[in-house]
Amino acid sequence: MSNIRTTRAQAAQGTTERLIAAAHRAFAEVGFAAVSLDALAAEAGVTRGALHHHFGNKAGLFEAVVRRIDAEIGDEMQAVWDATPDAWEGFCACFHAYLDAVLRPDRSRILFQDAPAVLGLKAADILMESGFGEMLAELQGFIGSRRITAPDAEALAHLLNGATINLAFWAAEGEARDGRRERAHATLDAIFDGLTRAR
Repeated sequence: MSNIRTTRAQAAQGTTERLIAAAHRAFAEVGFAAVSLDALAAEAGVTRGALHHHFGNKAGLFEAVVRRIDAEIGDEMQAVWDATPDAWEGFCACFHAYLDAVLRPDRSRILFQDAPAVLGLKAADILMESGFGEMLAELQGFIGSRRITAPDAEALAHLLNGATINLAFWAAEGEARDGRRERAHATLDAIFDGLTRAR
């Protein structure tokens, strides 16, 4: 009986993965409003009923895609952190990696055009909550070791978190010729430099 349950769970997980992958591609290419659930179900090789069973509706599937993107970005930032020997430099590099990650063409439309309209404030919560505890702990360590100067680690964590999300929204709205991505990276560098120069 346990083997049957395991097989069913694996099948359900496979269905979920196929639907999220198909939805990610579709939402990135044509946007939330234009996506057909029937077409998604057909591409994933499942019935529309199975889609509703796993996600409830199109908004539920869209939220699953946003959460999957957020998890992927978290893994990418962890890889950057692991590859950078100096802790502070790794911390700063993660913010730059995050900015580039959310601005990828297959993500930016989902995160910055459709997510606020479809999910409302929940969209910002998803993006801002991930990794916040770890970021706060790192900042407390940097302040404690005098690597940076700041009066309050928690306040700084919220500032950096919100500022980076807002920079990403701003960069996503601009044209390539505006150079907003490069300007956003330069501004992040200026903030980090200011934290270390104040020592």
